Amino acid sequence: MQELVGRLTSLDPEASETLKVITYFDHLVEGRVGVETMVRGAALLSGAVAGLRRGGRTLRIDPSGARLPDAGYPGEPSGPATSGDSPGWPQRECGDGVVVWLERTAAAHANDAMVLERLAHSVMVSGASTAGDAVARQSLEVLLDTGSAPTDRDRAAARLGLEPRTLLTVVATGGASTPTTPRAALASARMATPYGLVTASLVRGEAGPRDVAGGTAGEPASGGAPTTRVGVGSTVTVDHLPRSWSEALLALRVTTGREPWVRVADLGLLAQAVEAADHASSPPADVAGVERAVEHGWSVEALESLADAESVRAVARAAGLHHSTLQARLADLPTHLGFDVTTGRGRARLHTALIVRRAASARFG
Repeated sequence: MQELVGRLTSLDPEASETLKVITYFDHLVEGRVGVETMVRGAALLSGAVAGLRRGGRTLRIDPSGARLPDAGYPGEPSGPATSGDSPGWPQRECGDGVVVWLERTAAAHANDAMVLERLAHSVMVSGASTAGDAVARQSLEVLLDTGSAPTDRDRAAARLGLEPRTLLTVVATGGASTPTTPRAALASARMATPYGLVTASLVRGEAGPRDVAGGTAGEPASGGAPTTRVGVGSTVTVDHLPRSWSEALLALRVTTGREPWVRVADLGLLAQAVEAADHASSPPADVAGVERAVEHGWSVEALESLADAESVRAVARAAGLHHSTLQARLADLPTHLGFDVTTGRGRARLHTALIVRRAASARFG
């Protein structure tokens, strides 16, 4: 499939995007995600509010992945939109009275029809599934969602046997070809995020590197390259699991091949820097400086070596340069970055900018 997508991209970009939609929902079905995650994936793909109605209950997710309240809901879709002037929303039936739709009132986007078709198909397949861990997955999705009603959260916690004061940690894993979950996970669910498909797992108490299935997180089983990256949220009670999940996802976004296991508690103020950049209207000036340095031939590995205050020879090896050549290039680096990296403060700024840039560009699944 990936080879076919690559070939079609050069021949017909629109067709390749359609195949990417199909592949995306195939991954969701293979990961046995819950219906809410499927609707969230449709919203992220289409850039429009996606909705589902089943058994008299309505679920609406906005393009940021947040659940929307039913209050003020303008009513169920009146029918498929056939033009930009149609008052109806494009929709599909999934059987058993289940309907999914996109709240698109303007002209439909090129892949709206395919997103809806695959969403409807995935919901039908999910409804037919009788997997034994489906209840645990769905319960975890409810507990991680900030928009879940208190009664739904209480029922989900009861299904997982969680007491109000039980200490729990959310672990986020990504980067592997197949979902990787901690060996002691109480429940795991494949989640659709703005950064791709990520596996969220619930662990009792604190989580360490060896809680990940297969050994220490990020360590290859037989000398190969690490395939699993792990982000660990803070240890909290049931009511605060959404925060632990968002922290685990943030920690996952700053992992690298050299540092595949990151705990949010170890990031300190760096986590706040990432969060601030996430809500900024444009990249921070220091991140833009890193981009300029990369455009002028500096590798990210060389910049990371500089931030770690390694020797000039070590930085030269990372940049693929002779150390004397690097010395000459170092004189021009402040013109790209906007600050001097030979000072402790400058190296701290570079280190922070690299982490923020890494988090912004992270993609999984």
